[in-house]
Amino acid sequence: MVPKYTRTVFFLLGCLLLVSDLGFGQFDSGQIAGFVQDASGAVVPGTTVIATNEGNREEHRATTNESGHYVFPNLLVGMYTFSAQASGFNKFVQSGVKLSAADRLSLDIALTVGSVTQSIEVSASAAHLQTESAQVSRTIENRQIQDLTLNGRNPIFLALLKPGVRGGSIGAFAPDDVTNGGFSINGGRADEYAVMVDGAIATSTRSSGSMLGALDVDTIQEVQILTANYSAEYGRSSAGQIRFVTKSGTQHFHGDVVENFRNSWLDANSWTRNHSPIPSIASRAAPFRFNQYGFDIGGPIFIPKKFNSDRNMLFFFAAQEWITRREEQTSTATVPSLAMRRGDFSELLDPSNKFFGKVRVIKNPATGQPFANNVIPAISPNRQALLNAYPLPTPGFQQGSDN
Repeated sequence: MVPKYTRTVFFLLGCLLLVSDLGFGQFDSGQIAGFVQDASGAVVPGTTVIATNEGNREEHRATTNESGHYVFPNLLVGMYTFSAQASGFNKFVQSGVKLSAADRLSLDIALTVGSVTQSIEVSASAAHLQTESAQVSRTIENRQIQDLTLNGRNPIFLALLKPGVRGGSIGAFAPDDVTNGGFSINGGRADEYAVMVDGAIATSTRSSGSMLGALDVDTIQEVQILTANYSAEYGRSSAGQIRFVTKSGTQHFHGDVVENFRNSWLDANSWTRNHSPIPSIASRAAPFRFNQYGFDIGGPIFIPKKFNSDRNMLFFFAAQEWITRREEQTSTATVPSLAMRRGDFSELLDPSNKFFGKVRVIKNPATGQPFANNVIPAISPNRQALLNAYPLPTPGFQQGSDN
């Protein structure tokens, strides 16, 4: 018989699978490698090196070889604490080592003579350079993503923060738009770069310039833009790569509730509306209401003293976003006057007429001769139906004006 708490765990997992946009963890990874040496510069083989993810406390272990070298080839994106210990040396601990997607970082460790019961801790250090790779890239981190104002909250346009990325256009309803951004990366065409989410291609292969879906900015851990010398494993593009890494759950619960709104009461009227002869148009901006709201929550899945009590085995992250908008669009155009609909174009004989600003003579296409007084004596039913399909002139407008 299955224990009661086990059934509870299975029930919780089933519920989580029903949550839309459930984050199943990150698949993009990076590498950290280096050498372990003593104070004199001699290598220290057989040293145990531990990389601990500071978010979920997941541990990875490696042992230095005869050259004192260690490597962690597939670490998930995040902040790490590194520790190293060997017999006859103080324990080394360094926290705050940041790893981004596709990074190839070098972290050399210097041990000092002492006892493993004592430790040398480094809590802050300079940014680690990528000495293992020649790729040209920039990573926009989660803090920047949260602090920057994004019109429409579409994270694809964060790519414009990287030098060499130009172009692109963002509309008022960017979250509805599944465009790949329309950028030019290092002079390449807009369809010559790939967009990836957690290592999976997100660019449509059937519709150039479009993505398979829009992204919720609150689910993005980081955005990486690769513009040159990146690894051949990425492929599919000649201009560059835009890579998204999504968030995952950690040992502690974190969540947000967000709303982004626009309201026409806060907008200035447009130039064309200000010049409208209709008071209701000239007096205010076009009615517009835009609400973009949602939530995100992540954390451990555990049952105290029953399952995953240390909260370092199973995690979840879920998010959802909605958009509601109400708008009024105003379109102005020149339409035939009521007299023209009856075949009377005599007003065009006035040199100052509002349609052309000069005299226009209507000729009989069969004879090439002008109609008397610019009046067509008989209009066919089909032509009459076509003229009647135009909207009637709006009262208050000057017929034929540019408004």
